Amino acid sequence: MWRQKNSDRRQDRKQTRRKQTRRKQTRRKHARGWQAEGGQARGKRIRDKWDNCRYVFRRLGQEEGPGAFALCGGDLVFGVLLPLLEAALAGAVAACLVSGRAPGEILLLVAGYVILLQTARYLQGHLRAMRDKTLFLFRIDIMYEFNRKTLEMDGQSLETAKGREMWEAAKRNVYNGNHFGIEAYAKSFWNLLLNLCGLVVYGAIVGRESIFLLLLLVSQTLLVTWFHGVAEKRALRAEDEIDRKWSGFQYLRRESIVPQNGKDIRMYGMDKWFLKTFYQMIERSVSLLDWQEKGYTAAGIANHLLSFARNVAVYGWLLGRMAAGRLALPAFLLYLGIIAGFENWVRGFLEAVINLAKNEKIIKNYRDFMSYGIVEEGKPRPKRAGKLHEIRLEHVCFRYEGNMECPEEGHSGEDTIHDLNLTIRAGEKLALVGLNGAGKTTLIKLLCGLYRPTSGKVCLDGQELQDLSQREVFREFAVVFQDVFTFAFPVAENVTCVKAGEEDGPRLRKSLEDAGLLERVQTLPKKEQTSMDKDMDPEGVTFSGGELQKLMLARALYKDAPVVILDEPTAALDPIAESEMYEKYDEMIQGKTAVFISHRLSSTRFCDRILFLEEGRIVQEGSHESLMREGGPYAELFALQARYYQKNPESVDRVPERMASV
Repeated sequence: MWRQKNSDRRQDRKQTRRKQTRRKQTRRKHARGWQAEGGQARGKRIRDKWDNCRYVFRRLGQEEGPGAFALCGGDLVFGVLLPLLEAALAGAVAACLVSGRAPGEILLLVAGYVILLQTARYLQGHLRAMRDKTLFLFRIDIMYEFNRKTLEMDGQSLETAKGREMWEAAKRNVYNGNHFGIEAYAKSFWNLLLNLCGLVVYGAIVGRESIFLLLLLVSQTLLVTWFHGVAEKRALRAEDEIDRKWSGFQYLRRESIVPQNGKDIRMYGMDKWFLKTFYQMIERSVSLLDWQEKGYTAAGIANHLLSFARNVAVYGWLLGRMAAGRLALPAFLLYLGIIAGFENWVRGFLEAVINLAKNEKIIKNYRDFMSYGIVEEGKPRPKRAGKLHEIRLEHVCFRYEGNMECPEEGHSGEDTIHDLNLTIRAGEKLALVGLNGAGKTTLIKLLCGLYRPTSGKVCLDGQELQDLSQREVFREFAVVFQDVFTFAFPVAENVTCVKAGEEDGPRLRKSLEDAGLLERVQTLPKKEQTSMDKDMDPEGVTFSGGELQKLMLARALYKDAPVVILDEPTAALDPIAESEMYEKYDEMIQGKTAVFISHRLSSTRFCDRILFLEEGRIVQEGSHESLMREGGPYAELFALQARYYQKNPESVDRVPERMASV
């Protein structure tokens, strides 16, 4: 029994040791994995930093030319030389005084030194101003590139949640002033080189006198750099949340001053909610900034303590050397200036490192955005450009990505268009009708190439839209969307979409007349040259909703594209005005392929074919008469709309005969 118990204890101890050994091996394996992952992450960060540096200065050379580097190099040379001359001034004066020279000669030497010093100051200040101006212009050039990318990239990529987030992050590179982004990065890099050169020059001077002093200064510099590195890592951990809070704050700031939102904010008492949300975001941002600042404050305190200890050691050593007669007064004063200047170089170096680190992420976000989206290079134009087109959809499906703004209701996370096959014949007038959320607006964006199908293909005369130049495809379409969009420019420029003086006057007036807006425009102070709204011209005018839709129609008519698409073009008009407008459409679109979207079914009777959509599918197709005979959802919806007019006797008298008779 006793032997059995001892044997069991030995077995238990062996199993325990095996478990402990396996745990140690697992911990070592994990530690090696973490070290490897940490090494890979560090390697990636170093590569990213190097890539950012190459990108910024390659672009600087492309945009501003070699002269930019010459200016920065000149500023660097004088930036190191000037502090050295200033540090040596006291020693130079002392050397003159103890040299036994005549007072006049001493005065002449000191005056010459001061003139040299002032000349260096002037040159350094002039070069610094020119350098800063060049870097500012560099940011402006990059800003133009950013705006061009925003306007020319495909709308689908920009409308996604990812696209909007990337755009907001990239915007900081050029629109947050000269303390953030590419200008601040380039400036910080040159400041880093300047302070590094200063440290090397001053270190070489100190090292000639004493290796002890040099080691002391280098040790202090390394320790201070380490403290600031820890503070910077601490600050970077909060940077993402600060960016999110700032984006939210900017959103609320924008929305609170939009006139269209003011009605709801005041009517529903949302001002308190807005103010509370403002306060919470600001409070959280301030607390995060304070948390970051505490890290920098701790690093600053460590820097001051180390500087104090260094000064005690350095001044004690210099005084001891001077008391022992091994160091002359001029040399003593020179080294005092050099030691004091060394601290300035250390401080400038650390500030430059911190600023570079702050802007690293901004540069990377900008580069990611610039490579995001569809880039068109060398794609052909449509073969039948400017002619009547046949548009064909083959097994087309479309799903909105992420939080991409969906004009159709109820399609979050599912297909808006389902396996749709459709051929629009050249010269055909087609109507798309259906309830809200049927996919009508999405379908026309697919037709004209604004969206790419998730699967299937959209063809223009047999050529797939994705294989053609998007800019050239857009020339073939004139689209009037539900959302009215005008610039704060003159009426003529809003219609023609060209610069003042380049428009075709007779064609402009004809477009305004056909859209029913010419009479209104002729009453304006400057007629076609009257500005829209007052954003850029205090004498600008504001159009009503119906007038704006007519302006959009005039824009489409002026473009004179072979395909015309009208998405609820009369939504802001009353039924009488709508009927009159649709009666003109037959005349206006002769010889064109036309697609109409309307909720009012009676307005589409002049079309060759009507498609009734439900949940992204075509459920009925035919002329108005054939669909009414067939029955089904089209006839039911038409009857409901007709009944609405019949229940209002006053309206029945006023609506067109073809609508009131239903």
